[in-house]
Amino acid sequence: MKHIFSLLLLALLPATLFAKGPKWQDRYRHDDFRIGERACTVVLPEGRPNGRWIVRPAFLGAFPAVDEALLERGFTVAYCDVTHAYGTPAAQADFERFYETVRERYGLSERFIIEGFSRGGFFALTYAIEHPEQIEKIYVDAPVCDLESWPSPREAKLYADARRQWEACGADWAEVHDYPIRHFGRIVEAGIPVIVCYGEADEIVPYAENFGRIAARYGLEIGRFRSIAKPGCGHHPHSLERPRRIVRFLKRR
Repeated sequence: MKHIFSLLLLALLPATLFAKGPKWQDRYRHDDFRIGERACTVVLPEGRPNGRWIVRPAFLGAFPAVDEALLERGFTVAYCDVTHAYGTPAAQADFERFYETVRERYGLSERFIIEGFSRGGFFALTYAIEHPEQIEKIYVDAPVCDLESWPSPREAKLYADARRQWEACGADWAEVHDYPIRHFGRIVEAGIPVIVCYGEADEIVPYAENFGRIAARYGLEIGRFRSIAKPGCGHHPHSLERPRRIVRFLKRR
């Protein structure tokens, strides 16, 4: 019963959070537009932007403490909705169009921080693997790294959709369901700093089946890599209520 409740909560999470609306709707200028079928948002800091930016590929406004702290420090927060695209080449092409559009329109830096929670982490890591020249840093929380772990065959509709989208691109599912784990070495070689948070009691996206396999496989060391384990925490809440450690890692040059 506990597992079923957690799955229902995950399915309802975005609608529940977005119904409340992110705090910046009243405080900050935000521009909403579309890239093809993708909903996009750019949130601009007050005063003079510092040219740096952080981008979410999923769940705009969910657990926003880090985004809000960076906005206060002159960062631009951006969003391109590829929540249900699972990192496919077609979605990456849309995201790259978004990247070029936002850089040109707002005069932002060549490299950006990519931020992914849960399934957004799969896209964030996959995009960074394929476009390391665009990435300044990576921040992920409870990231899905193997689509056989989540959504996995237990959640038949989401699982079938993920497979369908990848196979429509001509991919072999056996080669792509754990794409971030197989190819994370490209991120290591590019020297991209990574910070990951996770709940030690997460039963929806278990760390050991996901980013834990990356940490073990590539022998990640302190320096360009930070790991924050949250004792007793499940899949939610993401991030930290007091995100000083994350913000300090991301804003440092």
